[in-house]
Amino acid sequence: MNAATELRLQRLVTHLHSLGPRAMTELLTEFATAHGAEADLLDRLERYARLDPGMSGAFGGDRFPPRPLALVR
Repeated sequence: MNAATELRLQRLVTHLHSLGPRAMTELLTEFATAHGAEADLLDRLERYARLDPGMSGAFGGDRFPPRPLALVR
């Protein structure tokens, strides 16, 4: 994924997250259904559900890393 696409994804996901759990559920359900990946989605959600939010936050896993600076000449 190129840098511009990655930044766009991060901005869109941040907005989706601000809409709350219902919007996230709708998107994930729509995507999994369209790709026949309902079981895979549930497996992955179960794996993420085992993560400790406090630990994730302590190590910066609750936010995107800062974008690297580019030298402009």
